[in-house]
Amino acid sequence: MTALALLTASACCHATWNLLMKTVSPKGSAFIWLCGLLTLPVSVVLLLRSDDLAVTWWPALISMALHTLYAVTLQKAYGAADFATVYPISRGSAPVLVALATVSGWRVYAGALIVLAGVLVMDRLHRGRTLARGIALGLLVAACTAAYTLWDAYAIGTLHADLLAYLAVSNVAQVVVLSVLSRDRRAALGEWRRAIPVAILVPASYGLSLLALSYASVSTVAVGRTMNVVIGALLGFLVLHERATRTRLAGLAAVVAGVVLVSI
Repeated sequence: MTALALLTASACCHATWNLLMKTVSPKGSAFIWLCGLLTLPVSVVLLLRSDDLAVTWWPALISMALHTLYAVTLQKAYGAADFATVYPISRGSAPVLVALATVSGWRVYAGALIVLAGVLVMDRLHRGRTLARGIALGLLVAACTAAYTLWDAYAIGTLHADLLAYLAVSNVAQVVVLSVLSRDRRAALGEWRRAIPVAILVPASYGLSLLALSYASVSTVAVGRTMNVVIGALLGFLVLHERATRTRLAGLAAVVAGVVLVSI
């Protein structure tokens, strides 16, 4: 029950910051840099108060690389397709990939096929290249999510990295890297009002999911995070007024059904 409560809170935070990311213009790594910059003072304080970084710093750097790739790909996906398409695909497919990497059995493979069928159904409604590119990027986001979920579970569960120091090292490293690589940072500063809640919700969401790893297995946490799919799709339909067509709803239902089958 504790893990479920943590994952429910995480899902609400995650869906909300993704919705805000969808409305940001322009898309790109500069906005991600700005969000990290806003939380940098907190991260520095956490690092100064940490007594044990020897085990934490190097897995946190790997996590930073995976999370940065995830965030940049997510931004590109939102620039290519509707929120109600990208979000369910990226969140619904990730736990299936985690399950495929950690367990085996007919339910896992059947669930993966059902999720794939749901994605194809959603794609069939809109055969334009723009949506197809958004779906492809959404699947790439799912792959990034699966990668950092598996790595972070290893870092927290096996290496016993300190949670707060782990998040702090990752954030500081991301700000440094994106300060060098990002363009249009000045333009991103104009989005500071949207960046503030995102800067708060991103670490809150992922911190809650990492904390849930202390109470449940990585596959259980990965599947539990798919409640984001329903919340995200509803936000896309209700807040952004995206089309809730029968075909899109059927595809979304297939994605959810496949994920539930994996979790049985």
